Amino acid sequence: MTEGLLIAMLGWWLGGFINNIVGFGAALVALPVVALGNDMAVAVPSSGLIVLALNVQMAWSYRRHLNGDAGVWPLAAGGLPGALAGVLMLRHIPDAGLRLGLGGLLMAYALWGLLCSRPSRRALHGVWAAVAGFFSTSLGTAYGINGPSLAIYLSFRGGTPQETKAALGVFFIVSGTIIVAAQTLAGVQSAETLLQFAASLPSVILGGWAGIALSRRLPDGNLHGALFVMLLVMGANLVRQGLGF
Repeated sequence: MTEGLLIAMLGWWLGGFINNIVGFGAALVALPVVALGNDMAVAVPSSGLIVLALNVQMAWSYRRHLNGDAGVWPLAAGGLPGALAGVLMLRHIPDAGLRLGLGGLLMAYALWGLLCSRPSRRALHGVWAAVAGFFSTSLGTAYGINGPSLAIYLSFRGGTPQETKAALGVFFIVSGTIIVAAQTLAGVQSAETLLQFAASLPSVILGGWAGIALSRRLPDGNLHGALFVMLLVMGANLVRQGLGF
């Protein structure tokens, strides 16, 4: 087994663990680690497969807290053109550009989480779900990060921690299915990405189960601040790599 695969397995165990504690963050946490030993052209497509599998696990675990269809149809409507935009970015942006873009995205999202107060619950028009879907699939297809726009959307929509995790699981399944389909049709999924997926899947599922077990013993929100600080540091390191320093 190569060093790159071992790094990927470690990164995805950590990503699954964090994801199922706070409800999101698998790729946000895992990809900066995976990128230490793997090309982005392999890490990004394989992450789409891994995140899809992980969120099937999370949605199933919190299925009792799901309300109706959770606004899936507007999300899918926005997600289809978003996936096309993401494919174009993935095919035409070099590795350094992907690292720079991913790092900038992580830093911006971390600063939003650290500096912005938690919004109050409100009714949102379906168009906002479509906007969240567009950015989820475009950024997910290009960078392997489909979570920030969905997490921001659901933070405004509100709900209990369990309802939010259930909705995130379903949203990620829809977004992830569109992303993987777009990447496959565009020819960016390969034998190498499938190998990394197969090697990392047991790690991310084990990390996910550990995260679910721990989350039931922790007050909600205990790790959010630490997660955003960690993302800020990881994002800064990716920006440094992208700039060649």
